[in-house]
Amino acid sequence: MLDWLRKLTVPRSNDKESAHREFVLKAVLVSAIALLGIYVLTDWVIIAPIRGALAFGNLLWLSMFPLLLFVYWLAHRGHLTLASYLFLGLVTGATLLTMYFLGSKDISVLLLAFCASLAGILVGLPGTIVIVALATLAFGVLAWAEHAGLQPPPVPNTKLVDVIALGLVLAALVIVEWIFRSEREQILHKYREQTVALRAANEALEQAGQTVARQEALRRELALARDIQSSLLPQYNPTLADFDIKGRSLPAEEVGGDFYSYLPLTGARLGLAIGDVSGKGMASALYMAIATSVVEAQATTSPDSAALVRQVNNLLYRRMHQTGMNTALLYTLFDLTRRQLRVCNAGLITPIYYHNGTFRYLETYGLPLGAVADELYEEERIDLQPGDVLLFMTDGIVEAMNPDRELYGFPRLETVLERCDMDDAQSVLDCVFDSVFEFMDGVPPQDDMTLVVARVGGRRRSA
Repeated sequence: MLDWLRKLTVPRSNDKESAHREFVLKAVLVSAIALLGIYVLTDWVIIAPIRGALAFGNLLWLSMFPLLLFVYWLAHRGHLTLASYLFLGLVTGATLLTMYFLGSKDISVLLLAFCASLAGILVGLPGTIVIVALATLAFGVLAWAEHAGLQPPPVPNTKLVDVIALGLVLAALVIVEWIFRSEREQILHKYREQTVALRAANEALEQAGQTVARQEALRRELALARDIQSSLLPQYNPTLADFDIKGRSLPAEEVGGDFYSYLPLTGARLGLAIGDVSGKGMASALYMAIATSVVEAQATTSPDSAALVRQVNNLLYRRMHQTGMNTALLYTLFDLTRRQLRVCNAGLITPIYYHNGTFRYLETYGLPLGAVADELYEEERIDLQPGDVLLFMTDGIVEAMNPDRELYGFPRLETVLERCDMDDAQSVLDCVFDSVFEFMDGVPPQDDMTLVVARVGGRRRSA
């Protein structure tokens, strides 16, 4: 039974305020129809046999059934305002007719007057106070007419107390309706404020969800970019008879601007390029990819390291100068047969050369790529001996910082190299990186770090 009643009052509107009005109006209509049916059946089954005839009110109430059902249909179809006014008009008209024909003592008058006021209170219909006030005035006039002997048909016996009681009840209904309307407006105002706040919160949550989704998409894109950039770096170290070369590059962020590349060349030669694009992030990673491709393309046609660096600078200058970026590049050409090194430096940290148990820096300098057009670069040639070790690195190694914001620096690097096993390139590589990360003590790197270690083995051959 309760499920059936719940289905009859379920609102169809998606708007919360309209759904509330629809539910209340349907509940009032269903209650009015049910009470009307109970009233008519009671009169027919109990009172009519005793009285010997049906009361006039039963004929009026029977005609109200289809009208109330029609009003319910209007409310169910979403015509709430029309249904509300029609319902209020029906109960007001029925009350007037009952008052006129049956007199003010009939309980139906009070019931219908109460229904009229209740409908206006709950549904919040504009003009309800005016309509109820007019109905109250009409009821009072008719009741006073009965008492004064004007005797509208049928002739009742109305006393002054009936007129006063009716006036007080209807006046109380009007006052209650006014109070509840004011309260309802306050409730609706709070409801609208809460609705606005809830809508704003939902929009904020939706925007936050979209932001999280965008961040997640960006993380996926950065992870893909890192995979692509990693594929541009050497996947394997070269295997050479008399040279042991190991390299490693670690970006400070998802992607970085450091790079190194092994370039096998004709004539038993090996090119090694190591570079550092200014800045960090996607822009540096993009120029890193461009610089790597340009270096690899020019390596096969350049006769020496200085010529290659000059050609790469001329090719990159215009674009890098426009964006205010530059690239530090060190290019080394190993002659594997003669064990000879030809190195040209364009703005990178000076390489460290270990020879006969001592360390020194290869004093070769030049401006970074993209700084000056048609810049001339010089190369340095070194005849290598078995056991010699060369370290090529970017500034992220020596500029690493600890929690006290102290730099790792060259003196600390030199001290660490004295403790490293210089007989194996991989050992030197691991020794330096382990020392740097121990010094950083969990501080995130501020710059990309790249290190390539080359060790000469075997016996020296004559030129």
